[in-house]
Amino acid sequence: MSGPEHSLRRLDRLWTLLPYAALVAVGVTVLADGNDDTALAIAIAVASALWHYWWIQRHPQWWEAALIPMAVYFTGATVLLNVLVALDARFVIVILAWYPMAFVALPGIWAYPAAAVLATGTIPGGLFTFDASAVDAAGYAFSAAGFALVCFLGFMVRSMDNESVRRGRLNTELAQANRELTDLARENKTLQAELVDQARHRGVHDERTRLAGELHDTLAQALAGIVTQLETAEALDDRTAEPVRRRIAVARDLARDNLVELRRSLTALRPDVLEERSLVEALRRTVEAWPHQAAITFTVTGDPVPLTAAAETALLRAVQESLANVSKHADARRVGVTLSFMADVVILDIRDDGRGFDAVPPGLGLTTMRERIERLDGSVQIESAPNAGTSLNLTIPRSAP
Repeated sequence: MSGPEHSLRRLDRLWTLLPYAALVAVGVTVLADGNDDTALAIAIAVASALWHYWWIQRHPQWWEAALIPMAVYFTGATVLLNVLVALDARFVIVILAWYPMAFVALPGIWAYPAAAVLATGTIPGGLFTFDASAVDAAGYAFSAAGFALVCFLGFMVRSMDNESVRRGRLNTELAQANRELTDLARENKTLQAELVDQARHRGVHDERTRLAGELHDTLAQALAGIVTQLETAEALDDRTAEPVRRRIAVARDLARDNLVELRRSLTALRPDVLEERSLVEALRRTVEAWPHQAAITFTVTGDPVPLTAAAETALLRAVQESLANVSKHADARRVGVTLSFMADVVILDIRDDGRGFDAVPPGLGLTTMRERIERLDGSVQIESAPNAGTSLNLTIPRSAP
């Protein structure tokens, strides 16, 4: 039940108490005076109160809803009240107190004829001892005035009740519409953010593809040509001086190493493995394809869950950069990569038993790795000591942006 309807229901409950108050007030007066009909009048008054209680207080669901039960109630109340007026005219006050019940109990226009019937009880003599000689102009005027006043007030109150209920329902509908609009705006905002994110990822994807193609067609081809030319020059003349041969060999190895690094970078730039498989599978393939003699293991703990594209890319790049550093600097025999899915965070550990170091060496790779992780509200910790290996720990929230 809405707010306005609940308030009107509460007001109707107050109206239902008015007949009790009138019966008690008149009953006390009748008892104080006392006459031959006092006992019968008090008995009828008690019966009227019980009748009113059973039909009204015990069955509020019938008010203005069940015509037949409320018609029975009002008919019985009219008979009892007219008997009271016939026994003692002072009970007319009780009839006046009963008028509002026509509009509380009976639906629609039925309240008006009910009030008219009830008004006849205010005519001197009432319904049951009607005597034309006892009816005078004052009695008619009193009855007509009471009926007209009650009908007018009932019409006004019912009209205001209906308007209040209508406005209450309209306010409820407006509030529901506002909630739906708010939900729709929230959904639109979420959809817009998803579209922007998809467009951004698509742009990054296309730019990486373009850049990878250009590097492959230019720098990679050039390095491959340099390696080929150096190998050819080295094989031309066995009489070439040893220092020259050594320099050619160094240049050849350097070009070949850079070509390997370039191809690794091209692999990272092209549509990466994350677009075709999960993070766990992508890391496993990266570890298995690592071109190094050291024994390497990959371990996953916890239940894997999907992360944002940025988070998965950051973790994959961290493994690639770390393994590249191990290849170049660590001289390790064993390497362990562990990916742990915790309740709130994802932790990546990369450990090796290589030569270690005193201070973290400067380098673009580690700097880029740290910046990428910190953009995701994560952290990077590096622990190392000479001849004690190196431990790299990356932590990012599972809800990383």
